[in-house]
Amino acid sequence: MVETGDNPASASGSDLPRSFSFGPDDDTIESGRRSPNNSLLGSRNASRDSLLSSQRDSVYGSRYGFGNAYIQVDDLGIYLSSIAVTALMAVMATIGIILFTLVVTLAVMLGKCQQPPVPNTCRSFALNAELNNLQGWLLPKECENYVAEYVELGQYYTDYKVALDAARDYLSTLSAGPDHRDLIVLDIDETALSNIPYYQANNYGTDPWNEKIWNTWVNNASAPALEPMLSLYSDLQAQNWSFAFITGRPEEQRNVTAQNLLSAGYAGWSALVLRSPEETGLTAVEYKTAHRKELEAQGFRIWSSMGDQWSDITVESVGSRTFKLPNPMYYIY
Repeated sequence: MVETGDNPASASGSDLPRSFSFGPDDDTIESGRRSPNNSLLGSRNASRDSLLSSQRDSVYGSRYGFGNAYIQVDDLGIYLSSIAVTALMAVMATIGIILFTLVVTLAVMLGKCQQPPVPNTCRSFALNAELNNLQGWLLPKECENYVAEYVELGQYYTDYKVALDAARDYLSTLSAGPDHRDLIVLDIDETALSNIPYYQANNYGTDPWNEKIWNTWVNNASAPALEPMLSLYSDLQAQNWSFAFITGRPEEQRNVTAQNLLSAGYAGWSALVLRSPEETGLTAVEYKTAHRKELEAQGFRIWSSMGDQWSDITVESVGSRTFKLPNPMYYIY
């Protein structure tokens, strides 16, 4: 008699509890041995895939999911096909290449635009010129960029305005008489009118003086007014102050000079003095001092002289206070 417990077949029979059954019945196992796709491991994978699929295709997922054959988005996440992943990586690589190219191109352009550093000697040169330590100088060629930056970045106009603000403050403490004999003496070039357009076209004064080119510019009568001076001029005229222009321009340029002053906004001056042929050999200091004395001889009371050159405001008959205006481009003694 064979005991039931020693019979392997009865160990897998229906008498065992379901919880101890690790697989299908004998027929199914035998079938699994013949067909690998129906093995125990395969059935477990299929069960797992079925579970995930059922979860993604649940009522909740179908209600909130969307996408296409390449990208699926639902409540469980985002699913990309291999084609979509490849395309995304290609796009990111292309964007990276484009950004790298732009950065390199911009760096090259900035390198080309960068100006060489300004030598410290140019700053010292400009300072000593304004301090009247240099006479008869020509702006060094290597300082052209220094002057260009000084003018074009606005520092020149700021310095000019600050000088005229000081003049305005001083003159506001004085009162001109009703006889219009209280006088302020002005230079013209780089004092009342600006020749910056001319100097921009001629290397900011680093080239030797060319009288023919300069005369062509003057004869165009197109120099603009320096606005802070024009404003001061108009305000003081309304307060009974009188003005006289003394310029180193030759007498033959009187008409175009008067035309330029009027078109720029200056009018009603008391005197316009230009250099006569007989005065050609005089220095600027000698020439301007002589004409200031003549104005005093005519009964004018000079209170102030203003100009961009030291020769405009030195020696005698310059008034009780003078104002030197900036000029980094040339010097006239």
